[in-house]
Amino acid sequence: MVDPNSIDSIRKAVIKDLFGQAVSTIWEASVRNVQLLRHQIKELTENKMKSLSAKYFSIPPQHLHYYPSVPDAVANAPVQSADQTDETTTTPSNPKSKRKPGRPRKQKNKLKPNQPSILQFFSPAKQ
Repeated sequence: MVDPNSIDSIRKAVIKDLFGQAVSTIWEASVRNVQLLRHQIKELTENKMKSLSAKYFSIPPQHLHYYPSVPDAVANAPVQSADQTDETTTTPSNPKSKRKPGRPRKQKNKLKPNQPSILQFFSPAKQ
């Protein structure tokens, strides 16, 4: 039990919890000595494993230990070059025309024949 009024005992208890018995002062501690609880390993779904295996070759080698291991068939698969990937992603033969930037123009309604204009209502009446 730690006395809440004693800052020194609180400091010692926190250092002991974080760094273990070997470290007695903060000056002896380093990041390597930190003893925190590990998270539970999360099981990945099959879709996530397929997605990761497709991206496996873009991960730098020094960071591979952060990711789950992939099957040998994926690890030994040939790497596609940029030329091969460009050929597989073809553009459609009839692309849609691009819209003009900005707000779309409002379509003006045309007057129907024999439709009175609102200006005629306010004009002086003819006699």
